[in-house]
Amino acid sequence: MKINILFFASLKEIFGQESLVLEIPKNISTAHDLLDFLAENKKGPWLKLLKRKSNVRVAINQSIQDWTKKISDGDEIAFLPPITGG
Repeated sequence: MKINILFFASLKEIFGQESLVLEIPKNISTAHDLLDFLAENKKGPWLKLLKRKSNVRVAINQSIQDWTKKISDGDEIAFLPPITGG
């Protein structure tokens, strides 16, 4: 299964890129499963994102969703940190 992941604001800085395309196992069925899988297998910034998960929103195909929303092949997953600024 192939998905497109987008990063915004501070997450873009943590990952050093705006987006990436990943091939993931077909048994990954939710955004929550996806993040757990990536944190366990890719480590690095994925572990940081997992630790911040309670403050991060997820959008699937440009719609804010619950972390338990199903994901499918070809989906666009965006991780959205809290908005800050002055």
